[in-house]
Amino acid sequence: MTVDLPLEFLAVPIAHWVYHDRSACRRENSRAVVIAAVEAGYGIEIDLQMTADGEAVVFHDYGLDRLTAKSGPITARTASEAKAIPLTEADGDTIPSLDDILFLVDGRVPLLIEIKDQDGALGPMSDLWKRPRPGLCTAVAETGGADVVQPPQRAGLGR
Repeated sequence: MTVDLPLEFLAVPIAHWVYHDRSACRRENSRAVVIAAVEAGYGIEIDLQMTADGEAVVFHDYGLDRLTAKSGPITARTASEAKAIPLTEADGDTIPSLDDILFLVDGRVPLLIEIKDQDGALGPMSDLWKRPRPGLCTAVAETGGADVVQPPQRAGLGR
């Protein structure tokens, strides 16, 4: 499938794993890396996982082991449990929710979202991912692997 990306995605570099730097306590997909990427003017790529209670959290791996002191699949945790788990070497930063990241980005840079679906249970573009987030969330277009989230202004939502 080919998709035409909005010009915002072609005008600035996209920080894969969101500009992470372990020596600066900025772990991938954390609030700290999002803030650093936005301040540098970079677009951002994040990874989403669905929690056991159907909430979107920003986390790359299927298991918690590499990035936290916990173990097991992220999908077995509720949103409140996941958001309370500290990331290792991240100066106290915890697993963020999608809404946390959308609030930090606030439409200032392009945001590329990869939806992780380890067992295929979500199906094509589950309605859970399209839950309205007024003033923050935007139009989501299925692209066959990663999904494009446009800034609120471009999606007609204003600020």
